[in-house]
Amino acid sequence: MAIIEVEQKDQITLRVDVIDIGLLHLLETRYVVLIEQRENDIVIELYTKEHGDS
Repeated sequence: MAIIEVEQKDQITLRVDVIDIGLLHLLETRYVVLIEQRENDIVIELYTKEHGDS
């Protein structure tokens, strides 16, 4: 299960129970992905990549 929160203009926060590596790879093609554990949740923060990033 995932909960999506929009906390700032250029950031998307996902709170999940498990991480699917295929989904993570797909997200990394478009976003800068930061993952951390907060209490009992896995929090994935997505930031829009600049045009020069790959």
